[in-house]
Amino acid sequence: MKAQSARPAHPVRSAARSPRRLAAALVAGATAASLLGGCGFETRQQAAAVVNGQVITQEDVETTYNQLQAAKYDFTENVVLTALIAAPLLENAVAPSGGWKPDATYAQVMTTIPDATQATKDFVSAVALIQAQKMTPAEVEAYRAGLKKADISVNPRFGAVVHNDQAPIYFSVGQSSPNWIKPSSAPATTPAS
Repeated sequence: MKAQSARPAHPVRSAARSPRRLAAALVAGATAASLLGGCGFETRQQAAAVVNGQVITQEDVETTYNQLQAAKYDFTENVVLTALIAAPLLENAVAPSGGWKPDATYAQVMTTIPDATQATKDFVSAVALIQAQKMTPAEVEAYRAGLKKADISVNPRFGAVVHNDQAPIYFSVGQSSPNWIKPSSAPATTPAS
């Protein structure tokens, strides 16, 4: 005869531990659900970009693009997004000196876009500020420092942030690799056997 072990086939769980584990699992599950679900996740999915925690929605980009096109200003969506990313950084750079005030260029453009959204106003303001070339060297350095520290993430649909010291705002948003969603216009070739 075989001697039976004193240990039960299935370990008995401590009654004191089960509620703690259950509570911990519930808290972890609720935390995961709140992080992955709800408005935050949906907002991130609809973002064209996020700059220091502030969301620029795809709708902001599309509406601004459409308003500019209707007013006969020919900018691509990537240029619109680039300016919308730069706008708060530019504003922060010029704020210590009293900030940039809308000028004649801004006013003239705004007369052609009567129902401009805030995003469109931000775009026009950023472009007018850059075109005015009235930022002091200290403001330019403050802008560049803010750009360097900025936490910027861009929806892959628009490409990536490409730093460029030759660009007026020292970066652009564009495709760093081919857009795999659109079909290639070149015919596919097969290797010779």
